[in-house]
Formats: sequence, C-alpha cells, structure tokens
Amino acid sequence: MIRYIGFLFFLTLGLSYAWPASGQSITGRVTDAETGEPLPGASVFVPSIQSGAATGEDGRFRVVLPRPGSYRLVVSFVGYRSESRNVSVEEEAVEVEVDVAIEPIEVEVPGVTVTAKAQASDILSTPQAVAVLEGRELRENRGVTVFDALDKTAGVRTFTTGVGVAKPMIRGLTSQRVLVIQNGVRQEGQQWGDEHGPELDAFDVDRIEVLKGPASLLYGSDALGGVIHASSEELFDQTGPLNGAVSLQAMSNPELGAANLQLRGSSGENYYGGSLTWKRSASYETPQGFVPNTGLEEVNGSVRVGRRIGRGTVLAEYQRFDSNLGFFEPGEMQVNDKSGFSINLPFQSIEHDKVRARADLPLPQGRLEAGASWQQNRRKEFEEHEEVEELEDFGAETDREPALFLRLNTVTTDLRFHHRPLGRLFGTIGMSGFHQKNETLAEETLIPGADTWNGAAYVFEELSVRALTINGGLRFDVRRLEVDENEELGIEAQSKSYNAVSGALGLAWQPASSLSLAANVGQAWRAPALIELFGSGVHEGTIRFERGDPTLNPERSLSIDGTVRWLHPHIYVEANGYFNRIFDFIFLQQTGEVDPESGFFVFQYRQADARLWGAELTADLHPHPLEWLHFHITGDFTRANNLETMDPLPFTPPARLSLEASLTREALGRVGDFRLRFGPTLVAEQDRVNPFEEPTDGYSIWDASLSASIPAGGVTIEPLLAVDNLLDTAYLDHLSRFRRFGILGAGRSVRLQVVARF
Repeated sequence: MIRYIGFLFFLTLGLSYAWPASGQSITGRVTDAETGEPLPGASVFVPSIQSGAATGEDGRFRVVLPRPGSYRLVVSFVGYRSESRNVSVEEEAVEVEVDVAIEPIEVEVPGVTVTAKAQASDILSTPQAVAVLEGRELRENRGVTVFDALDKTAGVRTFTTGVGVAKPMIRGLTSQRVLVIQNGVRQEGQQWGDEHGPELDAFDVDRIEVLKGPASLLYGSDALGGVIHASSEELFDQTGPLNGAVSLQAMSNPELGAANLQLRGSSGENYYGGSLTWKRSASYETPQGFVPNTGLEEVNGSVRVGRRIGRGTVLAEYQRFDSNLGFFEPGEMQVNDKSGFSINLPFQSIEHDKVRARADLPLPQGRLEAGASWQQNRRKEFEEHEEVEELEDFGAETDREPALFLRLNTVTTDLRFHHRPLGRLFGTIGMSGFHQKNETLAEETLIPGADTWNGAAYVFEELSVRALTINGGLRFDVRRLEVDENEELGIEAQSKSYNAVSGALGLAWQPASSLSLAANVGQAWRAPALIELFGSGVHEGTIRFERGDPTLNPERSLSIDGTVRWLHPHIYVEANGYFNRIFDFIFLQQTGEVDPESGFFVFQYRQADARLWGAELTADLHPHPLEWLHFHITGDFTRANNLETMDPLPFTPPARLSLEASLTREALGRVGDFRLRFGPTLVAEQDRVNPFEEPTDGYSIWDASLSASIPAGGVTIEPLLAVDNLLDTAYLDHLSRFRRFGILGAGRSVRLQVVARF
C-alpha cells in the first residue's frame, strides 16, 4: 500500500507540471445582507489553492485561478457570519462573477478551521468536531499553562499535577492518546508521565485548534482522542519594520509573576519575529493550606525568520523551553507556612530545544509543503531527600547530579502535495517520517535506551457537491523499535515492529443555510510507549513504582460521532455525540504490592478492550434587542469502561456544565471593547470510579473577569482583572493527580494582566 500511495503522490506531482496554468479568475462583491452596503476589508479565501484577496472600498475582490474547475470560496469578516460558496469555472470562461451577501451576527462562533482537514474551511461545512480558541479569548483565559484556557471547552479537560502541569484531555483520553502539535510539528517529549506537561510557552501561542476524535490521517499515530494544534502568530501577516507587544501577568494564587516581549516585522520580502518569556511562581494554596514545593520557574524564547519567494514562502524557527518544577511529596499540609519562591528537592528540570524549517511552494497544479524539524528533550529529576538550600538562581541545579536523566532526540520530516481541484475533488497526498533516540544517562534507569523509526504515506480527499461535503482518506504506518540492552533492568537487546492502516470518512450536509449535520467514522492506532513495554522502577514524579509488559499489543480505535450545528444571527448551538471502542487499551493498575526500597505502591501496565462514549454541548446566545448581553453555555459528560471487568477507567471526567453571562460595550468614552464576564462551572459528583479510586463530590466554582482595550497614542493597552474561584470553594478535582492524597484544588486567585501593543 505504501508503494501505491507513493506512486499516486509522484503521479499527481508530475501532472502538476504538465498541466498548463490558467489566466481565469473569480471576481465579485461582498456586501452586508441587511443594508446592501459594501464591506471593505472582508477576506475572500480559496482553500484549495491557499490564495485569496481582501475586498476594496467598494467591496469588490478578484482571485486569480490556476485552471478551470470547482472551487470553494470562504468569505469572512469580523462581526459577520462566514459564508462558503462552491463556484464552477468552465474552461471557456475568462472571469466568473460571484456576489456574496453576508449576515451580521452577534454571537461568537468557531473560526475557520485549518487542522481538521487538508484545506481550510468554515465551521458549517466541516465534518469533524472542532473547537477554536484564538486572539483575545485565548489571552484572557490562559493561566499558569496555555492549556488552562481550554478548560471550559466542551469535551476538553485538563489532567493536572498541581497548577504547574496541565495535560489536555479530549473525550476522556489524555497523554499518549492526544497529539499536541505546535506550528505544524508534533511536540515530542517524555509525555507518557502524568507529571510531564507539553513544553509550550503560554505567551507564544496565539491560536489553539482542537480536533476531537481519532485524527491519525494527517498527523500520524497516537491521536485516538484528538489533536491539539497550538499556533504562534502568523509570521507572514506582519507589516512594517517593527511592531510587537509587552505582556505582564500576576496571579495571587500561586504567587506568580510573568513577563513576555514579542517583536516582529518585515522588510521587503523578508519577515522576522521573536518572543522572550520569564515566569516564576511560589507554591499554590488551597482552602486547607499551602501545597509545599509546587513552585516553578520558566525562561522561554523563540526566533523566526522567513522570506516570500514569488507566491511561496520559506521559514526557519528556533524555540527553547527551560523550566524547573518542584515535586510535592505526600505529607502534612503546611497550613500557615509558605515556601515562597524556593524549589526544594525533589524537583525536575526540563529543557526542550526545537529547530524547524518549512517551505510552502506553489506549483502549476497544486502546492507543495515540505518541512523538517529537530527537537531535543532533556528531563532531569533530582531526588535526594536530605535538607538542602533553596535554589537561588535559575539553572542552579546543574551543580548537582540528577538521579534520573532522560534525553530524547527526535527528527521529523513531512512532505505534502495539496493538489488543485480535479473537477469537484481536491485534497492532499503526503509522506512523513520520524526517528527518535531515547537515552538514559543517569544512575536511575526507569526505561532503557532505544531507537524508533516511523514512516508513513497517506491520501486525504474532499468532495463538495452543493450542500454536501464528503471527505476521507487512508494512511499506512510502519514503525520499528530497537531497544538497547540494560543489565540493571534485566533487558536484552531486541527489536519490535508494528504496522497499521488508519482510515476515516466524514460528511457534512447543510439542508439549510443555517443548519449543518455532520457524521464521522474513523480508525486510529497507537504503538505501546517505551515505559509501557520496558519500564521498571520508581517514578518520583508520579510517586509510584511502575512496571512494564513487553508483550503489549498496539491499541486500535474505532470511533463514530455526529454533530448538529445551527447558526442564527443571535444564536449558535452545537451538539456532539460520540462512541469510541479501543481494542487492547493500555492502562496502569495498582497491584497491591509495595516496593520495599521506596515504599511506593507497584503499578503494572496491562491491557483490555475499552469503551468510551459521551456527548457535548456548546451554545452562544444573544437575546435581541439587548445588544450588550451575551450568554455562553458549554457542557459535556463521558462514560468510560474496561470491558474485561466493566469497571470505569481511572480518571474518567465527571459531567460538567459551564454558564457564563457577558456584558459588553463597544465604547465607554475612550475605553473600547469593554467586557464584564461572570458565571459558575457546575461539576457533578463522580461516583462511577475504578476500584482503586475514591469517589469525588460535586461542586460549583464561580469566576469573574473585567477587560477592555484603551488606545493611547500609537499603543493599545489591554488590561484584564479576573478572579478565579471567586467564593474560595473547597473541592476535590477528580482529574488532579493530587486528589488521591486528599489535596484540594486551588483556592481563590486574583489575576491581573496588562498587554501593550505597539
């Protein structure tokens, strides 16, 4: 199969050179559907050719086409409903006229999606379940980590270790079963550990797109739960020699201070940008006291340079994430004593370097996207338990020898050809590969050294016929794992090979312009991680002794879901239902044994079939004619069972409903974009628990925030004042790793943020 897909790739690429280019175009006018007035500055985008135009003062646009065919236009404008039009351009036509009238809307709806499909699309014509968080909405909701901003997104939770480590959970699945993509590159660290959060700088992310459900076709194996795609601000959108932003953030709980500087600009065809972040926090506080040694320190940075070459672009990027994070050890809570900004033993140090290069080049009959990246993750754990002085300077741990030192090098390559419409069919043919080398460099050997190779080929196509969009594809993966000999773990040198076919089929039907019905069926897979196969030893961060099983099989997932979307100028409603059957689901089970040396319980990796199902709801309401009032509602529930024992899976999220009222004014004197938001998140009790878990009670948490935008000369200042857990509610978070020690969630926190854009 890989030869067949490779043959199609090069055949299509060859045809792209042979087919002559065209001088045809689509022209038209974008107007307000209610007043008929032209809309200058509206975006008219043709996803299949990754090209478009902005309307002029008279609302007119012109998009040049490469050849005849069927094209989809996506028209969008701030404050208006995005509109998609299918336009057929015959061979004899020179210019096709299309006038588009778009409706003003008062509700917030997901933006154009770029992750769910090979081509960008508006939300109503997207078969997959997608959530988008970007711009102001993202900046106002981020907390200690960038994933805190997703915690009120339907179907998405965060699996936490204190407030400094947050792992995204989609539809009850997390860690190895959720792919995190940053700027198009898989984030590869030691993500298998419960206390290992993805190494992303919260200030260097301008957009997060969540694709819910199996999504292995374009992004590779492991996406059984979904994909989180975090993107920095688009480099090639910059104008002028220099612009940027300064962001300052403070939180009372934990006592956090953070600062970020972003600079970007362009000169001719050259573009450049960079980001620098400093962050430091003390231990966090619950209504029962402080949780000692949960502080953190971060220094992160990135540099990007790019150049336009005709209608194509090339880009190079370097990112660095550098963090120290304390490990809490079970014991008595410190009710009146706070450890300040110190990080004591045990703690972990994470350094993550990433280099990325990308070229996006137009061809006569398509677009070629080529990318390569290298990243190195260095994770050190320092575990002496004697009294030590606190860390005085960032990086002071380098004077000590780590008990655990894991170094992971990953090289990835991607080659995608986005062919232009063949009749009404367009899509992507691609190949990808990666090589990973895992090294154990300290005395403690939790996992052996190993090399992993993975190669894949895939095809993903989409067909648009009037109100119906159908997409789907196939992917073939080959993976080989070479494990080094390790005497301490009793492991001989050996190799394992895996291969799998993944597939998906989805459709979206718009029986009316305001209504969309979508359905998907997909198959995905995941090879066992190194820790699951060969791990053996104390994992200080998770406070347990972990034991692998070298006979584990790959996980395979079969999922179906359905989505209903209804968009009215004053109402947006989206409802999803899903069913996911995972064969050979890998999980950790407490054995009842105790490791005599560490005193930790022994956990064994095991397998059984699993079933997850649930539903999600998102609604935005704007009661007309109260233009200043908005309501936002999200809710979800998940059921997850081990089908061998019929016990619930560990850390199954409880049902949740989030209600928020928003009072907005476009202008109050010199103050613009004024917004006051408040409301509760209601979390149900979780009494359907694994035998090794304790049930948790239901609770409600109220949050409130006040934000605005203030122009001051050439600078725009965006202040935010927020209070999280306004009533200082005491609660046990079922998705916190600390709950098994009876440690409550974070108490009241006042959050102040100021962003100055220039």
